[in-house]
Amino acid sequence: MANNLNLSPDGQLAASLNALRGLDYAGPAVNGQHLVPGIFFSLDPESSNTVEVASVPGELMMMRMGVDRPGRWLTLNMTAGSADFSACKIVGFACKLDAPVTTTFRVCLRCGDDRGHKDAFFPKTVVAYPKTSLHLDVMEIDANPDIRVKAPWREIVMFFPRESAEIRLRDFRLIVI
Repeated sequence: MANNLNLSPDGQLAASLNALRGLDYAGPAVNGQHLVPGIFFSLDPESSNTVEVASVPGELMMMRMGVDRPGRWLTLNMTAGSADFSACKIVGFACKLDAPVTTTFRVCLRCGDDRGHKDAFFPKTVVAYPKTSLHLDVMEIDANPDIRVKAPWREIVMFFPRESAEIRLRDFRLIVI
């Protein structure tokens, strides 16, 4: 990512999230098109899904997902860089969120190279409900064979329900220690 001098393992995603916090946008999210560098939605092309996004400076975004014909996936992908995790023990995330109707989703750390990728799912299911709450989840790096300590690229991927939902993602932080 251009203009990012933060070389810590969470630096690339932190820069993208800071850009998203500064975004003033309301409209559709186009499949694969970045809202800000490193953050985009991926929708199964065989589905009939829509995503409306509202982002105001100071917060991340409100996502309204419309599912007319469910597909195999509906995800928010956030580029997490290629930092070496050799000296790290734990990877995790913290997010602050709410939803008008209780909604659940899963989050994974995707590690990839030119041959493909592996998804390491965090153990807890995220629950968004009408009251703003904080969700925290972590994994031990050396205890999970799907986490590559050296990977050309990584993403945090949120797998949303394959049904209509609205979620306000107020904050998100990657944790690598």
